[in-house]
Amino acid sequence: MLVKEKLQNREHFSDIDCRIADYVLEQQEKLKDTSVRKMAKELYVAPSTIIRFCQKAGYEGFSDLREDYLKEVEYLSSHFKSLDPNFPFDKRDKEMTLAGKMETLYEEILRDCRTLLEPETLQKAVEMISRARQVFVCSAGAQMGLVEVFRDKMMKVGKMVHNSNRAEEGYYQSCYCSSDSGFILVSYTGETDKVLKIGRKVKARGIPAVAITSYGNNSLSELCDVCLYVSTREKLIKNLGTFGLNVSVMYLLDVLYAGYFNRDYEKHYRDKVKNSTDCEQTAGHPWGRHSDNPILKG
Repeated sequence: MLVKEKLQNREHFSDIDCRIADYVLEQQEKLKDTSVRKMAKELYVAPSTIIRFCQKAGYEGFSDLREDYLKEVEYLSSHFKSLDPNFPFDKRDKEMTLAGKMETLYEEILRDCRTLLEPETLQKAVEMISRARQVFVCSAGAQMGLVEVFRDKMMKVGKMVHNSNRAEEGYYQSCYCSSDSGFILVSYTGETDKVLKIGRKVKARGIPAVAITSYGNNSLSELCDVCLYVSTREKLIKNLGTFGLNVSVMYLLDVLYAGYFNRDYEKHYRDKVKNSTDCEQTAGHPWGRHSDNPILKG
């Protein structure tokens, strides 16, 4: 959950807590020049009251809350300035206008997702996949189709990836897989019960896991060793489609694939070409493919 959402939800907040929350929300980026002492003076409360408020919001102190909130303000104020990701088109748009808007939407989503990637975090995720004897990917949503594409790519360079369309199958995989496995857990909210159940089992067994989830703190991010964030702009229900999540998941899985491929580029390329050639050139085989198009040849 974003800091902004916590402050707006005001769950278990007292009247004084609500005043402090309003102050933080009103300050926006100006909060970087605010101290506990200054805030206490302006709100006519004791500094200890502000510290207790921060702890109620899930932080050790004001500096931790301020740091997360300022990062969030910067993120939410970037990109999507001319296009609403929840309503990227309207009923009056003609087909070519729709095509142009979808192009812009994809560009914005990818740029947005890219800004949330941190080099050290991405490196850890790729290393986890590289070390894992086998990788299990679990999601409760429609993103499993994208996972299937990821599984196919990884298979062709020799890395076994398992995906399951049923959450209970993923749970049993987390129970019985070898300890040198790795997991990728996908949930936009980070609060999907079926995915969290797998995450808790994986954590209990000490198996490394990568979360692909929304920006901000959530239950899944606390269970996993590494978090890769998707573009976090779409509402859960009031939108025209889950474009941001799907494009982000596809992008992040491709980045992980490319990172793994580059760990042994020459070998992976050589093996992929050899095995794909053997597979496709089997005469009369139902999956054999050919084309006279010079672009597709070679």
